[in-house]
Amino acid sequence: MPKGFEALTQGVEERVEVVLAGKNIGLFDATVNLDTVTFADPSAVLTALELPVVQNSADYQAILKALSAPLARNGEKACGSVSFASAGCGYLKTDNVAAIYDGEEASVTLFLRGDWMPVSGQSALYLQADKNDVENALIHQQDLNVLTQEDYSSLFLQSSDALGITENSYIGADWSLAATKNDDNSDNSTDISNLYYRYDLDRRYYLQLGRMDNRTLFSTRGGNFSFSFLPLGAIDGARVGSTLSYVNRDRASQGSPVMVLLSRNSRVDAYRNNQLLGTFYLPAGNQMLDTTQFPDGSYTISLNIYESNQLARVETAAFTKSGGMDDGRMHWFLQGGKISDNDDHGGDGNAYQAGVRVPLFRSLSLTAGGAIADDVRSVEGGVEIMPDFGKAGSPDLTVNVYHNDDGGRGDSQQLQWSAPGLPSLSLYRYSSNGEQCDVGNSSDTSSYTQLGCYENMNASLSAVFYGWNSTLSFIRTENHTNISTWQSSNTFANNVLNQTTDNAVSRTWQLSASRAWNAGAWLVNGTFGAFTRDDGGYDGRDNGLYLSLSFYLTPRQDSGYRSQSSRLSVDYRDSKNTDSQTAYRASHSWYWDEKDHKELSVEAGGINSDTLDAVLNGRYEGRYGNLSATLSDSYDNRDNSHNSAFSGAYSSSFAVSRHGVSWGGAGGSEPSAAVLVNVEDAGDDEQKSAAVLDARISGSRTVTLGAGSSALFPLMAYEPGRIDISDSRLVSQGATTAVLTGAGNSSVMLLPGKVRVKTVAAEQRYGYVGRLLLPAGARTRPVIGLNSRMLLLAEDGGFTAQLPGRADNLYLAAGSQYFQCPLTVKKRRAVVRYVGEVTCQPITEERLPQVVREKELVKLKRRNAMETAYSGKDE
Repeated sequence: MPKGFEALTQGVEERVEVVLAGKNIGLFDATVNLDTVTFADPSAVLTALELPVVQNSADYQAILKALSAPLARNGEKACGSVSFASAGCGYLKTDNVAAIYDGEEASVTLFLRGDWMPVSGQSALYLQADKNDVENALIHQQDLNVLTQEDYSSLFLQSSDALGITENSYIGADWSLAATKNDDNSDNSTDISNLYYRYDLDRRYYLQLGRMDNRTLFSTRGGNFSFSFLPLGAIDGARVGSTLSYVNRDRASQGSPVMVLLSRNSRVDAYRNNQLLGTFYLPAGNQMLDTTQFPDGSYTISLNIYESNQLARVETAAFTKSGGMDDGRMHWFLQGGKISDNDDHGGDGNAYQAGVRVPLFRSLSLTAGGAIADDVRSVEGGVEIMPDFGKAGSPDLTVNVYHNDDGGRGDSQQLQWSAPGLPSLSLYRYSSNGEQCDVGNSSDTSSYTQLGCYENMNASLSAVFYGWNSTLSFIRTENHTNISTWQSSNTFANNVLNQTTDNAVSRTWQLSASRAWNAGAWLVNGTFGAFTRDDGGYDGRDNGLYLSLSFYLTPRQDSGYRSQSSRLSVDYRDSKNTDSQTAYRASHSWYWDEKDHKELSVEAGGINSDTLDAVLNGRYEGRYGNLSATLSDSYDNRDNSHNSAFSGAYSSSFAVSRHGVSWGGAGGSEPSAAVLVNVEDAGDDEQKSAAVLDARISGSRTVTLGAGSSALFPLMAYEPGRIDISDSRLVSQGATTAVLTGAGNSSVMLLPGKVRVKTVAAEQRYGYVGRLLLPAGARTRPVIGLNSRMLLLAEDGGFTAQLPGRADNLYLAAGSQYFQCPLTVKKRRAVVRYVGEVTCQPITEERLPQVVREKELVKLKRRNAMETAYSGKDE
């Protein structure tokens, strides 16, 4: 080895980016010499690779042994080492472990034996839950909704909890608290709908013990059944069955449509019994509610429709929602126990149910279920067919039929049919009836097996004609109750609904068309429609039309991540039974997205000259949850009166683990898991670093974290997700942040009650430029920066350096000589500090700071010697 090139054989310590199958795994320490790459912590590399091998198995040990040994560089195979990407570059075939080191990118691409490679997310039928860096914890989520208007106020708190027990089991709970006050009357109630122990077996089956309602059965966690009538209320007992929890999600959860016809801008409060599921502010027209946050199951929704903050009417809709996915296998469940709410039952209070879904062909599946509940026997059968008609599309038709020996019967149909270039058809029909609809008393209206007494059908046909999105819809409702009486135990809204005329039928036809145009920075939207309604229970026949025109200024972010938007709209409506109305509205919103999302909106409008409305809305979405509030006021010019209302919501989560209590952002509505990101300060200075980085989990908003801080991210259990850690987009205190360990993206999948701890090391770096004045003869040897992460030194002494943390001095080594260069900042621009001319004084090794002597001196000497050797070789 020629003199001066000895460092080539020793190697240099580098931080290299590890890549596997095109995925960036993260940064790791390695020693690189002319021939090999050796990882400093091979076990950490193996853990980060997330391979489908069992820990401590023979394959695991073989991979660890290979990663612990020096790996051939194969630098000539790196695509970055050639002027163009030649065929065959960046690839190696191996029956063990191999690597390609790219010196230009400071990256190591790993190649493994075929059966060691991770299975892609598209081809894995059943996913494997994470086990590395995963701990048991209590994960709690809460959603709080409040509403107050004059003498009425409502509070609803909904929570879900998960406590990890073993690797494959947990305790889950769902509970709620409702409180209402109307004038001098108040009502408070607490409901524990779920409190159970669950054990998963072989990723295909599960056992649950405790209190359970039907939401698990209607989701992927319990087989994704879609019974519309079968009595599946809460029981205290046991359930065993198959699960789809570990199957890859390939399509989103679907629910039956919930449509509401609005004559003007309205507020719609959706309730399930006394649970406020959501509040919607919707414009006039035939509107579909966003039910993505509604819990799975089959139940009735009450829609309280407010106009100018005054209750206009109450509607009900049957709703069914399931996870909407399958693995092509038969699924089943068996359960039995005591009925949880047995206050008004005349039977024995026991319930036993079973269900099965069998896929006969790819496009056909059958569902059957039976129950013996409260001494009432019932059966329900269903069929789902999805034939492929080629260019005519693939309709999705579901039909269910139900009967019980107490005289109850029901049937439902749901059809979705669309094809490119053709109109889209949507139909949903639900009908239930029985002997209970012929009696005047309702002593058993809350019976476990009680059916409704109504029929509802929604049908719509949508198409695009000359750029206009057109929809023809039909809504039919029929009340099957023969006799209705006022019941003191019911709410006022429910009693009003029950007074519908015997067997009344309401039919509504509606035709609407809308189109949008771009006019510079504005988006213009126009809508027109006509309707006819024949209501046998209320106002008889009514015909009308409506027109709408709106202007929307789309928000554009500035350099500070701020934006604004404006909206102007005018609506005209006229019908046979009501006077014509002209509604006008103007709103403006401000958004701030530098760190968290903040939003403030003001809105004003009115109808004719009769009413004036004003709304103030604020929203905050951050690492500690989502908070929103709306204050509205309506002024009636005819009565000279005000009607005000306030609504608010807050959603957040927290985890209790061996790391303490961690508060996090908004989660879902089921027992969940979480990811805890801890940021360690890797800086060498004693003062706390202001290093910042960005963390993002599975589509959540990016959270900016500082050194020594942590953040909790709630995660949907059983759902595959991504953890993304990167340098922050924000510059902190005139410095940049370097993520030393834990950077990159990785996959994650957890069971409920599990928290994965992601530890990240980062340091803050400051840039300095100037001119170093060194004693004569100091430049005869390579000049090495001892406390710098990077040092570029020109012939005339001009230098650029990057130092970790704030530094008062730059320490240099030139051969066996050491120098101290005081850094006095004269100017600063962004992350660069100008120090002008700096006179460097020679010092002894003993006068070097302790951290430089113990950590940096030997390491940086070797690294810079390596760089000098490479430079000499190139010459």
